[in-house]
Amino acid sequence: MGNIDDVWTYQKVGTPFPSNVQKAPGQANKYIALWYKHGKPVMGKAWNDSGVVKCAFVYDSKVYTSSEIGGQIQLLVHDSNNKTFYYDWILYEEAKKQTKPGVFEMVRCGISCAVFWPEEELLGNLDIEKHISSFADDKDSLRTNSANLEKMLVLCKILGQAPVALHGLKTLNKKATLRMPLIVNDWEDFNWGSEWPTSKPVMSAPKKSEKDPEQYVALWYRHGKPVMGRAWNSKNRIDASFVDSNREFSGATVGSLQLLMRLPPTSVGYDYVWLPYDQAMDYRDKDFLPVHLSYTCPAIIPVNGVPYLGQVDMKLEKATVACYGTVTSLEGGQVKSILVLCRKEHEETMLV
Repeated sequence: MGNIDDVWTYQKVGTPFPSNVQKAPGQANKYIALWYKHGKPVMGKAWNDSGVVKCAFVYDSKVYTSSEIGGQIQLLVHDSNNKTFYYDWILYEEAKKQTKPGVFEMVRCGISCAVFWPEEELLGNLDIEKHISSFADDKDSLRTNSANLEKMLVLCKILGQAPVALHGLKTLNKKATLRMPLIVNDWEDFNWGSEWPTSKPVMSAPKKSEKDPEQYVALWYRHGKPVMGRAWNSKNRIDASFVDSNREFSGATVGSLQLLMRLPPTSVGYDYVWLPYDQAMDYRDKDFLPVHLSYTCPAIIPVNGVPYLGQVDMKLEKATVACYGTVTSLEGGQVKSILVLCRKEHEETMLV
C-alpha cells in the first residue's frame, strides 16, 4: 500500500506453524496461503495440525493438498501492532467500489484474490478475470461458485489504524452497511517455548487460593481436531498441556498453539465468565454462550482438590485434564462439578 507491501512468509509444509498469520473471519484454524503452480499464483487455505503447517489449494479444477505440494508455500502475516494499515474482510462488490490505490486495496497476487464464502465457511481463491471462486472443503473436495459472488468476502488492506473491535462479516441484506462488528474470540498463534506474550492479556483461569496454579486458556489442533488445554508462564516462556485420546501432549511435542486473548469488554461487546456445567449448557435464549469449537470447551476440573484447566466435550459429557503426566477423566454426572468458560454479552459497549 503505497510503499507498504503485504508480507508473505515462506513456509515449508509440515514445519512448525508461524505466528501472526492472517485468518479467515470467525475461523480459528483457517489461514490465508499462497502457492505458485507453473508460475501462476493461487490463493488457498492453510491450517495448523499437531503444531505444523498443512494446506490445500485448487488449480485447474483439481484440489492439491499438503502431500501433493511438498515444497514451500507462503502465508500472509501481519503484526497486530502495525498502526499504518490493517486487514478487513469486505463484500466483493463493495470492495470493488471502495478500491483506491494506496488507501483501500484488495489483497491479490495477479488475478488471484483471497476469498471467503461465509455460508459454507470456506476459504479459497477468487479469479477476478473469470469471476469464479474455488475452494477445497474440509474433505478436500472441490467447490466452485460463480453465481453468488456478491455474497463473497475478500480480504482488503486499509490505510490507517484498525478499530479496537473486530470487523468484517456483514449481514447479507439490502439495508446492511459496508460492514458491521464481527464478534469472535481472539485466538492468537504462538509456538511452544517462545516468549510469553505481553501485548495483550491472556485469558486466565480463576483461583480460589494463592496456592492454585497460574494457568491460561490454550487451544491446539491434532489431526484437525480442536483440543482445549492449559498454558502457563515458565520462566517467561510458553509451556502447555493438552489431552487427546486419553494421552497427554506437552513440551516440544506441542509445536505451535493458540492462546485466548481477553480484550476490553466495552470495546468488543462481550466478556468471559466461568459458569457451572449445568448452567453453561442451558444457554438457549440467554445472553451467554459456551466458548467452544466442535463441542469442545475450556473447563476447570478438580484434581485432588486443586483446579486444573482442561476441556469438556459437551456432546459426550466427558471432561479431561492432565497433571504431571497423569490423565484425569470425568464422565456423565461427574462433569457437574466443573466450571465451563462462557462468553457473555456486555451491556455497556463502546461503538467504534
